[in-house]
Amino acid sequence: MILAPFLIMLREGLEAALIVSIIASYLRQSGGRQWLPAIWLGVFLALALSLFVGAILQFVSAEFPQKAQELFEAAIGFVAVIVLTSMVFWMRKEGRTLGAELLMSPGKANG
Repeated sequence: MILAPFLIMLREGLEAALIVSIIASYLRQSGGRQWLPAIWLGVFLALALSLFVGAILQFVSAEFPQKAQELFEAAIGFVAVIVLTSMVFWMRKEGRTLGAELLMSPGKANG
């Protein structure tokens, strides 16, 4: 029962680690090493916020009766679908110019 959520979280964590590694590698190669501490601070804050929100949601949903708990989980799932769908559309729109911006030199990309 707990194996499926664990595997999903493991996969998501590996994907996040891959993305952060790609960004860190790009910064190292492009001379943007001064931004690495900000990257790691962001990773730490995201992890802390995830744990905090997860604990709050677990605490709040534990107080609900079974039917309300299922409705709460469905609502959270619906919000997740909305966030992910909007992110896909945003990436589709921004992705057209993002590649060109990344290929520009770091000095030109900032302004």
